[in-house]
Amino acid sequence: MRLLWQFLLLVAVAGAGVFAVRRLVDPVLHIEGLAGGPPGASVVPAPVPTRPDDFAAGGESRLAIYLTDPAAPWLGLAFGLRTIGVPFLVTTDVRLAVKHRLVLAYPTISGQRVDTAASDALRAQVNGGGTLIGFEILGAGLNDVFGIAGVQPGRGHKALAWSPEAIRTLGFTQPQEQSVPLAGPGADAGSPGYALQPVAGSDVLARFDRGQPALVHHAQGRGHAYALGLDLGAFISSAQQGRRQGRDYVNAYEPGVDVLLRWLRQVYREAEPLAVTLATVPQGRPLAVLLSHDVDYGVSIRNGIAFARSEAAQQARATYFIQTKYVRDWNDQPFFDAAGMDGLRALQAQGGEIASHSVSHSPVFSKFPIGAGGERYPDYVPFVKSRSETLAATLLGELRVSRYLLQAAVPGARIDSFRPGYLEYPFALPEAMQATGYRYSSSLTAGSAMSHLPYQLSYHRDGLAAVPAWEFPVTLEDERMRPMDTVLLPRALEVARQLGTYGGMCMLLIHPNVLEDKLRFQEIFVARMRDAGAWIGPLGEFAPWWEARDGVQVDVETSAGQPRIVLRSRVAVKGLALQLPTGWRIAAGSPLAATSGVHGQWVDLPAGESVLPLQAADRP
Repeated sequence: MRLLWQFLLLVAVAGAGVFAVRRLVDPVLHIEGLAGGPPGASVVPAPVPTRPDDFAAGGESRLAIYLTDPAAPWLGLAFGLRTIGVPFLVTTDVRLAVKHRLVLAYPTISGQRVDTAASDALRAQVNGGGTLIGFEILGAGLNDVFGIAGVQPGRGHKALAWSPEAIRTLGFTQPQEQSVPLAGPGADAGSPGYALQPVAGSDVLARFDRGQPALVHHAQGRGHAYALGLDLGAFISSAQQGRRQGRDYVNAYEPGVDVLLRWLRQVYREAEPLAVTLATVPQGRPLAVLLSHDVDYGVSIRNGIAFARSEAAQQARATYFIQTKYVRDWNDQPFFDAAGMDGLRALQAQGGEIASHSVSHSPVFSKFPIGAGGERYPDYVPFVKSRSETLAATLLGELRVSRYLLQAAVPGARIDSFRPGYLEYPFALPEAMQATGYRYSSSLTAGSAMSHLPYQLSYHRDGLAAVPAWEFPVTLEDERMRPMDTVLLPRALEVARQLGTYGGMCMLLIHPNVLEDKLRFQEIFVARMRDAGAWIGPLGEFAPWWEARDGVQVDVETSAGQPRIVLRSRVAVKGLALQLPTGWRIAAGSPLAATSGVHGQWVDLPAGESVLPLQAADRP
């Protein structure tokens, strides 16, 4: 019997040794009950270039983009107009374009692109009281309409500064609004553009950094013409798709793209007497504040629960971007274990939204290959070897495996949003998100995008093929200015005040690796934002609203002398705010109840078509 016990003890010791050796050799944390997922394969679709015909429908109250070169980056212009809420259509037929009171002739006006009949039609449109905006004006006999003698092509433009008159009329009272950076800090090269040569009687509204006129306004006949020496579609697209850099990376107000879009909106509202635009925040509130946390450290889940309890006490919710870390590597020990999954369920119980923050949280995530699309847990083993090297990792693997594990940990949760570690932004992220079931990204800063508004993404971030995914840039974050409650708070409140002037979005990113100053900052900031009337919530509530708003079609018609708004939407949109023409409001007998907000009257819009009659504001 003694020999038997000695034998069993040796077996047990040997087994424990094998287990210990396995733990040293195998870096993967094996989660009981999970293996072989997700099933199936993720297939990246081939790009389908977006066509002008996709934006061809709409009434004559809309802005018209007269496309003189379909190969130009017009999609950036379209995405920008949709972001700022201006209804528009795209056409290559000048006869249709000139039926509209505001025409953007994009990208080129030249004898090769605009024939004599088209040139005559554009001239007549302005002389008859319409408004025309041109960009690359190289001929077609329209220089006198634009009030210029010619243009001088050049490169190296690093900024566009508004004139004092434009600053006053456009309301650009903040220093950051009064110029647009065309090159990042310290950049040697600037942007290409055309210096304009205005004639007597023209107004210079903006100049390049070397003093050359960049934007000229000219009154012609009963109408107006604007010449802009910057390819606005290319500029917006490169900024929104993360291919530029503003003056400040983060924790600052950087509205370079937004002020250009606001200028376009203002010109549209001046040109179209019955212009109706869409506000950018639910219920027309001053601004949207989105709370988010990056959980990429062992104790962060436990601390995250403290944040979630605080948010629940303030009747607010946040998005928790969770790293599904199950591999021991240079970064950290695995923490996506049974206790970690219990913590996620506790976060959700407190109202937290669960989203993905990748598997590996690699510092070189942007350099990952796309992958085969069949990556599964636990066979997918991305190993962060150092700050500069990660082994066996793929973009599709990070997206699909993390989503699978989060859905397994929190059954019923919709994992629609993704944020990469270190905000490392691969060019293939939009199409990889589409292939793996994500719709919403928060992958770069507002300083990089030069915008504090969301926008749609394109395939490979090239501005040619639209992808059903949207970007929500980060405005404020916790790692550069500590303590947050004393150092960052005054700046954060000032940025929020600036965003409230036009309905901007403030995405707050806090790592819950510590509590202390971070939690104090958030509690004070949320309280101040609630006092300011801001919309406050998680990405998972705001992003579907924004996506639905992006799809709303707006036209204004007149029937028997009575103007009316015609809204069409595939889905219901609660709290859709409409910015109405000066002196008008939604009629009291409207089929949808209208409530006034800071940035317009708002309605709960049902799916389908809705008609809202307008009446003069002074009528009972």
